[in-house]
Amino acid sequence: MKLILFFNGWGMDENIISHLDIPSGYTLKTINFPYDINSAIFQQYNEVIPVGWSFGSYYLAKYLTENNIKCKKVISLNGSPEMIGKNGISEGVFNLTLDTLTPDTLLKFYGNMGIDDTFSPSKKNFQDIKDELQYFKDHYVPQKNVFTHAFIGKKDKIIPVSRQKKYFETNETAFTEITCGHYPFSAIKSWDILIGE
Repeated sequence: MKLILFFNGWGMDENIISHLDIPSGYTLKTINFPYDINSAIFQQYNEVIPVGWSFGSYYLAKYLTENNIKCKKVISLNGSPEMIGKNGISEGVFNLTLDTLTPDTLLKFYGNMGIDDTFSPSKKNFQDIKDELQYFKDHYVPQKNVFTHAFIGKKDKIIPVSRQKKYFETNETAFTEITCGHYPFSAIKSWDILIGE
């Protein structure tokens, strides 16, 4: 059996990917904030393919680096190991999002992600979602690139597309552009698109 290990985005839970088909021979494990995972899981499967979406890409890079774990495939989806600054969200925009975050502005943020009727919001309460963003800011340190392939939404309004492309080009990581916004799970219906099965 093979494992798809999904590092989820900011404020999300399993709902976000509940409609995706899982390829035969694979099981899926979703890792949400605070991204706690026992590294023994990597010995329990014939192959583990880690996939990070958005902030999950950052936390995935951090986890693999800190634990010195190597995988044949490591996939990034609308994210990178450098989420704030010249290769990600500008510091000013990040701080403005955090400082002005309310339940209403969170809904506007979801709109800017390019959601559609496939989007299932998290069951997390608002304060936990805000605390998660504050934690990210307080502990942010750029990470090393661990990705073997990246997928970049052509309409991503959250992390500038040009910055994502430049980052992965500079790090000699192949990437594929897909027609979606920051929320990719309207264009992506099955995990096999990402893992290449």
